Amino acid sequence: MSMNLTKEQVNALNQPIDKDKTSWRWANRDKTFKLYYLESWHVIREANRVFNYDWTSETIQLDLVNADKFCVTYIAKVRVTVGTIVKEGIGAGHGRGENVPIGDKHESAAKEAESDARKRALMQFGDQFGLSLYDKEKNWQKTTPPVNNDLNSNTTSTQTKQQPLNSDVMPKALTKQERELVITTLTQFKQDQPEKFKAFAFAFKANYGIPQHVENFSDHIQEPKHAEWIEMFLRSLGQ
Repeated sequence: MSMNLTKEQVNALNQPIDKDKTSWRWANRDKTFKLYYLESWHVIREANRVFNYDWTSETIQLDLVNADKFCVTYIAKVRVTVGTIVKEGIGAGHGRGENVPIGDKHESAAKEAESDARKRALMQFGDQFGLSLYDKEKNWQKTTPPVNNDLNSNTTSTQTKQQPLNSDVMPKALTKQERELVITTLTQFKQDQPEKFKAFAFAFKANYGIPQHVENFSDHIQEPKHAEWIEMFLRSLGQ
């Protein structure tokens, strides 16, 4: 990734996220699980700071996948370019409310989808854009960011667990029980909310390079990262 990033930019991207910059919301109806995230405005501001405004964001796909009197759902694909580095992200957006004007619901859903996709694209550049928030063990909460987190800071953070940037280790596979649980959840989701399932299926295929004409994509759900992505997406739909 550092082929055309400066040493200072790479250093800034590798700094741990500032916990004070995160937001959270309840991820389930029982309010027993918090979902942490970064606000879109903060991610854009950080991109401007790290990349010195020399980056672009382009919406290359925006699809309406569900529309009824209660909810409008869009799926967006956004491409972020920094020099010769290109990252893409898929996001979903929803406009809700039975008495909300239809135009407002479409606008809200489209903007949310684009914002979510942009954040997912930028997330691939490093912790400053929320990559560490996907760590189930929440090691980012045990990390102390440098006091001076600027492009010239060489401070090394204290972290209880570190992973190498490059690894040749084969990805871990889901156990039979874990995979069966995911498939059962999706099967029930498809039966209960077929329109929202279409939005999920479109996003999953797009994110993992599966042709959209493939109807049965369960064989592609094999790794923990697939289960985690599915869990995060279903949460975003309020499941």
